[in-house]
Amino acid sequence: MAILLVDGVDGLTAQDAHIAGYVVEEGKGLVVAVNKWDAVEDKTGTTFDQYVEWIRHEAPFLDFAPVVSISAKTGQRVHRVLELAVDVWAERRKRVSTGALNRLLTTASDRHQPPIVKGRRPKLFYATQASVAPPTFVFFARDAGSVHFSYQRYLENRLRESFSFDGTPIRLIFRERAGIRAARKVSKGRARTGTASKKSR
Repeated sequence: MAILLVDGVDGLTAQDAHIAGYVVEEGKGLVVAVNKWDAVEDKTGTTFDQYVEWIRHEAPFLDFAPVVSISAKTGQRVHRVLELAVDVWAERRKRVSTGALNRLLTTASDRHQPPIVKGRRPKLFYATQASVAPPTFVFFARDAGSVHFSYQRYLENRLRESFSFDGTPIRLIFRERAGIRAARKVSKGRARTGTASKKSR
């Protein structure tokens, strides 16, 4: 888990975004805490929402992270940071059943097929969750290497819409289904060889 502390007066700096990039790259959970909120002048009922929108615009790769305004000086909402960190910790360990995941994949593919790349359209067959912390999903496909980044983003958004994963990066891995078939054939071949060896004894 990481807490990114942003100065409410200075705003999100390039250094802040750089540090946040490391957090996302390492797959850690993240909460953005905007400090010195008591010093922000001329606040209205929409000021915080506008501030969050500005952060999302400046660093769109942080759109999954919850944002909370605090004041270390007065103690305002400081406890909320820890509450959010606990919530994100749980989100990072969430598992999605294979059935629910593949129903989502079918619906997402029916709504929007992967774009054609070099005259061929990748086809997604099925998916499974490989691990947690961060949640990692493996999609088996034809022409897996041609699944465009925009479509990967589309699938990530569908996952978040259905299962939240608030505050945690998501890993998507695309593999050729043919490779799985080949591995199974090799395994069966080895099993037969082992059986034959036992019979010869």
